[in-house]
Amino acid sequence: MIDFSTNYKCIWTHTTNKMNEKKIIPIRQSEPFTKEAKERWNKIPKSAQTKILNNVFCGKCLNSVPIVLETAKMQRADLILRGKCKICGHEVCRLIEPENNEKS
Repeated sequence: MIDFSTNYKCIWTHTTNKMNEKKIIPIRQSEPFTKEAKERWNKIPKSAQTKILNNVFCGKCLNSVPIVLETAKMQRADLILRGKCKICGHEVCRLIEPENNEKS
């Protein structure tokens, strides 16, 4: 079974607005890929990477949309890309299964 819980690693920072109200806001990592996910992603041809990032199903738009990538990690032999729909901002996910000869 694949775990689809959202465990984002964030750095938290304090900021103040014009009324000196303190807020805590998350700052996402600049690199969304874990080391293992990056290694798997780099095995995919660039043309296929582009197709994958531009064709993620959005449950709100009910269509294939581009993803704004937030995280990429491995779960067993599967690469899981998580992010937001570029059209409406709804959370989306793309599962990339390994080729038959890549299964571990």
